Amino acid sequence: EEQESQEEKIEEKETNDNGEEEQGNNDLTIEEKSISNEEAGIATLAEGEEPTTVFELQTSVNQYVWVPVKDISRIYGIDSNGKLWGKLYYCVSTSGSTSSRFPLWSENNGVMESQKSVNYREPDVIPTQADYDIDSNLQRYKGGIERYQMLSKEMEESFYKMIKSIKKYGGFYIGRYETGDMNQEKAVVEKMNSNLKGSGINWYVMYEKCQGLAGKKENIETSMIWGSLWDETLQWLLESEAQITYEEYITNETGEEEKIMITKTIEEEDINDDSVNWGNYANAKFEYTNKDGGTSIKRVGVYTQIPTGSAERTKANNIYDMAGNVKDCTLETNSTDRRVGRGGDRYDQSFVTRARNRNSYESTKDIFYYDDYGCRAMLYIK
Repeated sequence: EEQESQEEKIEEKETNDNGEEEQGNNDLTIEEKSISNEEAGIATLAEGEEPTTVFELQTSVNQYVWVPVKDISRIYGIDSNGKLWGKLYYCVSTSGSTSSRFPLWSENNGVMESQKSVNYREPDVIPTQADYDIDSNLQRYKGGIERYQMLSKEMEESFYKMIKSIKKYGGFYIGRYETGDMNQEKAVVEKMNSNLKGSGINWYVMYEKCQGLAGKKENIETSMIWGSLWDETLQWLLESEAQITYEEYITNETGEEEKIMITKTIEEEDINDDSVNWGNYANAKFEYTNKDGGTSIKRVGVYTQIPTGSAERTKANNIYDMAGNVKDCTLETNSTDRRVGRGGDRYDQSFVTRARNRNSYESTKDIFYYDDYGCRAMLYIK
């Protein structure tokens, strides 16, 4: 019953002590948004720890990257019942227009069409049927919740709060690394973590772990990333002309293999068609830092999961592994029995599951049996 007033609430402007309207900004530091890193739970060490190197800092704290949003209408719409829906896209485009990005939604005179069908959509739960968002699973994975409707309400409220925050501050934070330590008490967003799934971990557990990244901080929210924000991040990489650096191996005149480093601006094809130059895929060859601190070579045809952030070639705008390594689970839903992972993994060919790719899976089953899924966290300020 609160949905009809959501848009009106979101449109409210924040005012400062002088009664003047304040605008959100796109700065990269939380401090400039009147909240410190320590307060937000970002880049803080365990009590008593003092990092001595940048590398030690990166491997000891949760890290996020600020993604500016210049046009929030690209992210969400409202249906005739006042419900907010995420706007999902097939690809990125240099024009940035809706039609050139091939929307996976429809809108008529500014009103979103109902997404409760077999389409990709968010926020939404999977219909109540065996193995999905039924009461028995929610009791098992959601700490005793007994009603299917409770998860639906929680997701809708979370989406609404996320949109309100982006309207106020002008953007959101995405995990710099894929989320790690899923089978530990607390998950992490840290460099060089290799525990990206853990034993017996499925979507419900990942969902809970990402919510817990905020800890006891009351001025921030953390969650698994929404599919619409994955799409917006990819579009930002393109529009900001993010740089990627990768190796090419050639045979020189003496018959020896020689490595050449190439730096280029990311292009549509790097995201839409073939992400081999900035992802860990079956057909990619590159150097990375191993857990011992040394350098290893990931070769073509070898399916190696690399630690988070361990290869500079997998970085764009300081975000690592959005292409390849493990598929990143999101809050997106598909059909009547599927969740959605994004970005491909190390078993895939780069031209099959590129960075913009969607991979559907059963939230209670596939994640148990396969090690090619992890997840990506996000953070926003209240």
